Amino acid sequence: MNREQALDVIKEIFALCHHIEGRSIKLISPDTNSLLSKGYQIHIERKNNDGLDQCVRTIANHNNLTVNSEDGFLIIYKPQS
Repeated sequence: MNREQALDVIKEIFALCHHIEGRSIKLISPDTNSLLSKGYQIHIERKNNDGLDQCVRTIANHNNLTVNSEDGFLIIYKPQS
């Protein structure tokens, strides 16, 4: 995903996911060597399962993005075509 789309998704998460407050959220620059992801990634710290996962997945699906859970983070990205 491009930077503008990533920032729009982050804004949407802050507007709709009330469980986001107090969490670490990072915008990760594109990795040209990545086989799974195309463009920027969004990493959100997971502390417990309090509804954040479902909210983030709903937003990601709406934006045709993928969400994976890895090392205590939700990772949102656009898969390679």
